[in-house]
Amino acid sequence: MEQTISKQVNLAQAIFTGISLDKDGYCGCPKCGCRELLHDGSTLDNGYILCLNCHYSINGNDPYEMVSRWNLINRESFQLKILF
Repeated sequence: MEQTISKQVNLAQAIFTGISLDKDGYCGCPKCGCRELLHDGSTLDNGYILCLNCHYSINGNDPYEMVSRWNLINRESFQLKILF
């Protein structure tokens, strides 16, 4: 499915905006830039961070390690398809 240039630019802006930490210490979603996240680190064996917009997620058994991994995911790796 091809995206229009405006949709790609909006996605790029969202990703770049998500690079900075929010008040709770999370970066935005690395795939769509959204900051609407669900984080469950209360279970003993497994937790997750889930983007409520695009449903990208990571999981693990240490909530501090998960937040660190989430924030280290490269948020600048996307490609624009310029339509002519």
